[in-house]
Amino acid sequence: MKGISIDKIPKKGLVMAYFRNELLFLPYEVAGDELKMPGGAFFDKEMPYECHFFNKDMEYRLIRRESRNDVIERILTKDEEEKMESDLLFPEEVLVKKEYTDIPGIPEKLRVINRYHYSENDTLVLKDYRIAAP
Repeated sequence: MKGISIDKIPKKGLVMAYFRNELLFLPYEVAGDELKMPGGAFFDKEMPYECHFFNKDMEYRLIRRESRNDVIERILTKDEEEKMESDLLFPEEVLVKKEYTDIPGIPEKLRVINRYHYSENDTLVLKDYRIAAP
């Protein structure tokens, strides 16, 4: 599987991957060293531009930068947020389009936990976010 560290992704959850001409949004499960999802092995064709593997507690994110020919890899967890100041966390629920909720295993809503911090000028700035299954 191109560029994806299967040992770092949550063992079961949802994947949202942006390819050149499509968005992949499906449930998945890791079985041994294999990624199982409806429709087969999408990641053998090409590396997505952006990819989020997530469940309610963790997100494994990959962002491909063509200009530098590298990949940014991030692991974001609920545990990190529990150590942050609660005033700097802004969770929100977002609706999922019906075309995806018709797929078994895809929820009607996702949670996005926005993580803010104060800049050196004391301005509130979005530092990062984590996508979470409900």
